[in-house]
Order: sequence, then C-alpha cells, then structure tokens
Amino acid sequence: MKLIFKPILKYYLKLIAKLVLVIYRPKIIVVAGSVNKTFVRDEIRRALEKAGKSVRANPRNFNTEIGLPLAILNISSGYGSYREWRPVIGKAFRAIWQKNYPDYLVLELGVSSAGDMRYLLSIVAPEISVVTDITQRYLESFPSMNDLVAEYIYLAKKTKKNGAVILNGDNLRVKELTKKAIAPVQYFGETCEKEDDWRIVGIERTGVGQVVEIRHKEKTETFDVPRFGRHHAFALAAALAVDTIINK
Repeated sequence: MKLIFKPILKYYLKLIAKLVLVIYRPKIIVVAGSVNKTFVRDEIRRALEKAGKSVRANPRNFNTEIGLPLAILNISSGYGSYREWRPVIGKAFRAIWQKNYPDYLVLELGVSSAGDMRYLLSIVAPEISVVTDITQRYLESFPSMNDLVAEYIYLAKKTKKNGAVILNGDNLRVKELTKKAIAPVQYFGETCEKEDDWRIVGIERTGVGQVVEIRHKEKTETFDVPRFGRHHAFALAAALAVDTIINK
C-alpha cells in the first residue's frame, strides 16, 4: 500500500505546487549544499523581512521531494500516518486559493541521492541560488564525489540567467561551479578577493554573540550577530549578497 501511495502523493503535491507557483509567481531563492543550509536560509529570510519584503521560508526539514511542495503550499506533513495524510490532501487542493501569498520564497533544497536536484528543480525555477558547501557528508549515496558535485552543477545551470548564483568562495568544489553557471556569480567567505565579493574580514566573539566585519566594494561594515559560530558569519555574508541583488 505504501509503495503505491507515495508515488501518487508525490505527483499530486508536485502538480498542485507547480500550479500555485504559476498563479502567484513568487521570486524563488534556493539554498543548497552539504552543510549550513538552514542557517543561510534563515538569515536570508531575516534580511528580506527587515527590508520590508513579503517572504516565506520552508519550515523544519521540508526540503525533499515531499517536503518542498508542502513548503510551497504552506501546509503541514502527515509524516508516517495515512490518517494524518488524508486532511493534508484536501488542504493541498485548497492552497490554490490561499490569501496573501508571499512575493519571495526562500527554499532549502536537500540532496541525499543522485537525481534529487533534478527532481526538485522540476518543481521550482530559482532566480537566485546559494551553495553553502560541498563535502562528503552524503557521499555514501553517490557512486563518487563527481556524482555528488553533478547535483550542484545542475543547479548552477538551471538558475535563471537574469538572476544570480552565490557561492562559498572558500570551497574549491563550490567555486568550480562558476564555470557552469549561466547567471552572474558572486562569492562569499574569508578568502574572496574580487571587489564584488562578500569577504569576511573579522569575527570577534562577544558576551552575547559575535561582531562580524564584511568587506564589499572597498567598504567594510560591522554587524552584531546575536549567535555564536563562524557558520553564522558565513550565513550573514550570503544573506547580504542576496539582499543587495534583490534591492539594487
């Protein structure tokens, strides 16, 4: 029963999600990578909300073939219960007429096996893509590291050419995606060198978080981040890149 139900559910949710995207036409920002996706996604959402944008991000780990459509439709999951899925199916259909659909969707994409990115991008067409890192975290599901990297190459190729691809410039595998991108590319990280990059030039821990210095176009700004860890500095740099592109 489960083997029959899941493919039908997956197709149904995908169809409804694509219909909703056609009707409301939100600008889509996707965040992908082996690690730190959630931190970057949340930082981008905060930056856009601060700028007064109407924005929504996928909750929890709604970043897979089932979770992504649920995030687009803004409905909860039935998880492993058939009983819980029955009302979800009705809610998905009613989501076509939902009110106050956001102008921006910030969507984390999860890739854990070959072909995942291709399927997720058959649902969404990103205006802006952010790749946080490519590591061996999920390598056990891929024949080789090249097959894992191929997932992110596909993302770089499918990001709209009038949009942007934002890459972690400290990771050589991520940086190599520049060669495959058809959209303009920007980098963030600690080793970036170009004027348009978002270079982290200082991280100083405080009692309530950290002070992060970021340099962009010969201008260095200081930001108070009420969270600890270098990954939050990287998330901030990526979010600043996205925010600047949207508001330029």
